[in-house]
Amino acid sequence: MSQLSHKERRPDSLFGPIVLIAIGLFFLFNQTNVLTDLYWLDVLRLWPLLLVFLGLNILALQAPRPYASLFSGVIALMAVVLFGFVLLNGLGGTPFRGRLETGEWQTRPIQFSAANVETAVYNITIGPPGADLYALEDSNDLLAGTITYQDNYLFDTRVSGGEANIRLAPQNNSEEWVFLPDYWREFRDANRWQLGLNQNVPADLTLEAVAGSSELDLRDVSLETLMLTVSAGDMELLLPGGNYDAHLITNAGSSEITLPENGRHAIDLEVNAGSVVLHLPSDMALHVEVQRDLGSFSANDAGLRQVEGQENVWETADYDSAPNRLDLNVHISVGSVTID
Repeated sequence: MSQLSHKERRPDSLFGPIVLIAIGLFFLFNQTNVLTDLYWLDVLRLWPLLLVFLGLNILALQAPRPYASLFSGVIALMAVVLFGFVLLNGLGGTPFRGRLETGEWQTRPIQFSAANVETAVYNITIGPPGADLYALEDSNDLLAGTITYQDNYLFDTRVSGGEANIRLAPQNNSEEWVFLPDYWREFRDANRWQLGLNQNVPADLTLEAVAGSSELDLRDVSLETLMLTVSAGDMELLLPGGNYDAHLITNAGSSEITLPENGRHAIDLEVNAGSVVLHLPSDMALHVEVQRDLGSFSANDAGLRQVEGQENVWETADYDSAPNRLDLNVHISVGSVTID
């Protein structure tokens, strides 16, 4: 006579579902302005208590059914009540008071011009909520537009030996807390930067998009070099013709890039995370080499063919004889690159 055996089912824990539901509701109420001025940093200060509650939950699950699930639910409710109270009321007079203090959004015009400049070196950090960047028409200004900021901003200019150096960046005390929910709500009250660059003076351009959505229309800018880093957010980039090199880095988010229509170029594209779509003009020949870790690469009707005897190397049929051609090196860590 055979003996049937079965493994006793572990008690179901209610801790995870209850805590996740509570966190989701707090986020929802905060984003819809039902609950405002929450003490998120005070909650983070109490992170060791979360370990205590997790340990209590493990002990509770050792009890027989159905008491294990009941005890687990009670512990979860205790955690929600405690952390919820701190989130709403803070920790009183403690030195590390966690209410996020942000200044009012301010909008200010910005402008810089200089005579006898042969090269303009731009170093621009685009903070939240993003920027529209374009070429100035019929203007002698090297930089002109409007910026929206909170606490302060950095605007430094100097001219030496025919070279103008321009540095522009946000300096918000709240910038380092950009991922906190209170700051997300503040985003909505801000306007994107509007920045125009001189279209005649050759430009050595370094850009970093920290967050937000940006449209960078450089088609009429006289580029010599371009260094662009997208840390987060969405970005649309329109590249000019001419002869120059570029280094493009996407750390997160989504980027859409229209490649140059003419000239000869070498472009390095690093995709650490996120997705990038490249638009190839019909008159531009392309040679592309791809290195992939966990990412993906695809070409949709771009006229690319794999180079014989070379793995992960493609080019258009007319590349060798084309007057306008682009050498593209792509390194994908995690993410995707599509050429169309």
